[in-house]
Amino acid sequence: MLSVVPGRWGPGQVALAYQWYRSQVAIIGANGPSYIPGAADLWRSISVKVTGSKDGYASASRTSAGTTKVARGPA
Repeated sequence: MLSVVPGRWGPGQVALAYQWYRSQVAIIGANGPSYIPGAADLWRSISVKVTGSKDGYASASRTSAGTTKVARGPA
């Protein structure tokens, strides 16, 4: 499982949204703080974009560096 540690956002409470990417293409339905790679991810780079939003402020996004390519693990 891959998980994102979004760091600190502020001021105060900020709503965070997540989008995971496979080789820079959004993975449909992968929009939580963690992602379990599957067969479609083999030998591909996985990254995540975190977007913070709060009323009265402009939204901001940060994208992680891609993982090394996903390889097969133990069954």
